[in-house]
Amino acid sequence: MFHPALSLALSLVVLFSFTPASVSAASDCTTIITERCETCHYKTRICRKLGVKSKGQWKRTVKNMVHYGAELNKDEMKMLVTCLDTQDKSIVNLCEQDE
Repeated sequence: MFHPALSLALSLVVLFSFTPASVSAASDCTTIITERCETCHYKTRICRKLGVKSKGQWKRTVKNMVHYGAELNKDEMKMLVTCLDTQDKSIVNLCEQDE
């Protein structure tokens, strides 16, 4: 028979061993942009605004896109806003591919 504390510890190890479902399909910002954002408009529309929009403006934009039908959960929205606001290297590389 397991000791209750050991049972709890094992449960926590198992729980934190799995990757959250929200991260599995769209694990980075470039995936979100290419698979979700580009279904409605070209990435150049996004790239032109890098370094121009504030974090609040990106947050509003992403929220509006979800309102218009973009399929993003809250974690993906937050990650995308952060990537766009900080001009994450992966986003910059994605934007430079078409230059």
